[in-house]
Amino acid sequence: MSKFIAVLSGFIASGALLYHFQNEIEDNTSQIRLRLHNTRNQLEDSLPSNLKDSSVTDQNHLIHPSKRSNARPQLPIPSLTQTQNYINHRFIPTFKSTWNEHVTNLANKLTSFDVSESVKNAKSFVEDKWNNKK
Repeated sequence: MSKFIAVLSGFIASGALLYHFQNEIEDNTSQIRLRLHNTRNQLEDSLPSNLKDSSVTDQNHLIHPSKRSNARPQLPIPSLTQTQNYINHRFIPTFKSTWNEHVTNLANKLTSFDVSESVKNAKSFVEDKWNNKK
């Protein structure tokens, strides 16, 4: 029964942590998007009138990001997709090839290991140490 309680409490604790971090990430993302929106508006307002694009005057961008009907991000975060691509296309293959190389080297060392020679070397080493103590 104690294992069940430990597993259950672990699930509850991990669920609470996941919920907390998910909300924290969503809040941080919305704050970042709000700052980007405000900075974009400031930059657009600072442009001279002859350089402003007609699409900039579109009223859709003037809506505050948090007042939109769907405040959740519409596009994936670029850094997250870049990280996912790095892991899938570079980290995993590199890790896999390094792992395979180390396993192959270990297997070669184990198959070429001479037990009788190692025992003789260990025996002579112990005898030399024993004779030097006397």
